[in-house]
Amino acid sequence: MGVSAKDKLRSGTREWVFQRVANFLICLWAITFITTVLLQAPTDMESWRALFVPMWFKLFSTLVLLFAGLNSMLAGWQIGTDYIKVPAINRPYMWLVKLISIAYVVIGLYILWGLS
Repeated sequence: MGVSAKDKLRSGTREWVFQRVANFLICLWAITFITTVLLQAPTDMESWRALFVPMWFKLFSTLVLLFAGLNSMLAGWQIGTDYIKVPAINRPYMWLVKLISIAYVVIGLYILWGLS
């Protein structure tokens, strides 16, 4: 495998910035969710469902789910390239990371948008 000039020019800055933005959004969502739970004090299933009724919260949760899924793929890629050097192990590992990340997003969206 050769190394191209493009590979040498990449410093990982975009990935670093993406991770920071994704982590900020995840923390912001968690703060919003915890604050909402503390203020509304849901006690039964219907009051828990009511937390996710507002469209702004569904859209925000969707955005955070997508960012979390992409963030987990990026983190898995970093772990795979840094610590798993054997291609016979790295390739299945990367596929597993992608599969789990996509499943997380799809199942989360399925639950969030009430498609069950």
